[in-house]
Amino acid sequence: MNSWLIVILAGLGTFLLRYLPLRKTARPASSKPRSARSQAFLQAIGPAAITSLLVVSLWPLWAQSPTRGPWAIMLALLTIVLIRRFTRDIAIPTLMGATVYGVVIAWFA
Repeated sequence: MNSWLIVILAGLGTFLLRYLPLRKTARPASSKPRSARSQAFLQAIGPAAITSLLVVSLWPLWAQSPTRGPWAIMLALLTIVLIRRFTRDIAIPTLMGATVYGVVIAWFA
């Protein structure tokens, strides 16, 4: 099977697994609206999943290069947190964090 087809199908499957359960459907008139607590819980699922994936992804980088890896990771994460405070988007802070990580690793190589 073509590798691009596998990537597209995996992406589509991941999207549908996240989209379909939260899709707004018609509710019966007797159904109560979601509470603020349940809405906050549902909004926290995405960042929690990203954080867990981030920890699993960064652990080998931390262990591989004990001298410069931790500094690069901490500066990248600090960049993400600071930029995230000014923007409500996650893409821009993530790209900036990756850029900072790459610059720090290249600078101290």
